[in-house]
Amino acid sequence: MAENVIAADKLEARLVANHFNAWMGLHIVSYTEDGIEIGMKWREEMISNPRLRITHGGIIGALIDTAADFAIAAKLGMPVPTVDLRVDYHRAAEPGDLVAKGRVVRLGGTNAVAEASVHDARDRLIASGRGVYFSAAAKS
Repeated sequence: MAENVIAADKLEARLVANHFNAWMGLHIVSYTEDGIEIGMKWREEMISNPRLRITHGGIIGALIDTAADFAIAAKLGMPVPTVDLRVDYHRAAEPGDLVAKGRVVRLGGTNAVAEASVHDARDRLIASGRGVYFSAAAKS
C-alpha cells in the first residue's frame, strides 16, 4: 500500500477546514500506514428521533464517508470527491461520542476504494460502509 504523504497535523487541519466536519467535532484519534481513526464529539442536534434519542443516520453516513475519504487523503495529500457510497447500519447509535475507523482497499490512478466502520464508546459496531473516490482529482 502507498505510504502516507501528509503529516498528521496537516491532515487534521484539512479535516476541520470543512465546516460540517468542524461542526461534527471531528478529530484524528490515530493515524498509521494501515488506516485512520476519526473521533466525533456527539451533539444534541444529532438526534434523529427525540423520543428514542438515537443519532441521525445521515450523521453516521457522513462519518463513514469522511473516514474512508481521509484514509485516502493520507496517501494522496488531500481528500477527493466521493463517487459512490454504501452504508450498512447495524444498530442504533445512542447519544455519545463515536469513532470511525477507515482504511484504503485499493488506491488506483482514477478511482480509489476505501471502507470504514463506526463504533460507539463500548466499541460496538454501529455501521460500516465502503466508498469509491475520484483519486484522479488529486493530480489536477
